[in-house]
Amino acid sequence: MSKVMLTPEQQIRQRYAWFELAAQLGNVRLACIRLGISRKSFYKWRKRFEVEQGRREALLDRPRRPHRPRRKVKKALRRRLLALRERTHLGPARLRALLRVAGVRGVPSVATIAKVVKQAGLTRKRRAKPKRYRRVFVVPRPGDLVQLDVKWVPYLVEGRQLYQFTAIDCCTRLRLVSLAEEMTISTAKAFAQYVLSTFPFAVRLVQTDNDSIFTHWYTAGPKTPLDRPVKAHPFTVMVESFGAQHRLIPPRTPRLNGRVERSHQTDDQEFYHRRRYATRAELRCAFARWLWHYNHTRVHTGASMRGRTPLQALHAFKAYRAIKRLKCYPC
Repeated sequence: MSKVMLTPEQQIRQRYAWFELAAQLGNVRLACIRLGISRKSFYKWRKRFEVEQGRREALLDRPRRPHRPRRKVKKALRRRLLALRERTHLGPARLRALLRVAGVRGVPSVATIAKVVKQAGLTRKRRAKPKRYRRVFVVPRPGDLVQLDVKWVPYLVEGRQLYQFTAIDCCTRLRLVSLAEEMTISTAKAFAQYVLSTFPFAVRLVQTDNDSIFTHWYTAGPKTPLDRPVKAHPFTVMVESFGAQHRLIPPRTPRLNGRVERSHQTDDQEFYHRRRYATRAELRCAFARWLWHYNHTRVHTGASMRGRTPLQALHAFKAYRAIKRLKCYPC
């Protein structure tokens, strides 16, 4: 059904007739039923008429042009944005956070930045994944939950495979990392001892997957007889000696260790895939610099972070505001 176009004079007379009918009936609801309009529309026009103190022009349609029209991104800002994208390969939210931290004025929205990056052909084409419900959990205090995991370094260094042990505090995103030549129980215990003694807060819960270096519940070795108490794993004993608890996630559920798994993806995108190091000494020193950047200057856009660095998230708690530098992985 097409809408009838009225002249300005017809608009004024029509809406003024609404008020007269409502006053005649003494009931706005009945008047709106007879006129075929909603009470919301009636009250909107009557309020405008009263605010304008009975001026006839108040009953005319107003222009629908937005008060703040879309601004075009300036050429200098566009060039800086695209150069930052090519150098860092970050997403729109992270790019906007970096520009705001750098003090740039007039930073566009996340949607506008995404549009600029797409128009420049700097986006990655990915296959759409089916959406599923994901719970976002927020850890209230530092040390309430530390996720620990191991990943392979994605290339050989000096002809040998290296392993990256990572521990991340789910409240502040503060990370500690160690590169090892073996993935054994002894290296896992040594890393756990380093983490529990280095974090500037007391760790109350350590969460890992079910790898044999963390637990023997799912290994093919001999089990403890039913008439004897269960023998604790050496890693669990190490964690409990510092007054913390060791918790295992259910099998085949890496999403429950999502914070540390996502940090490993960040390592691949922003560190390992940008350059290969020939020696272990070069890799260790370079990763120490990258970890310092991760903890001190890299902004995070995850849940509860709101564009802050791990150090800034730690300073949100009064007990840790005196900490100026965080201990990172040594060269």
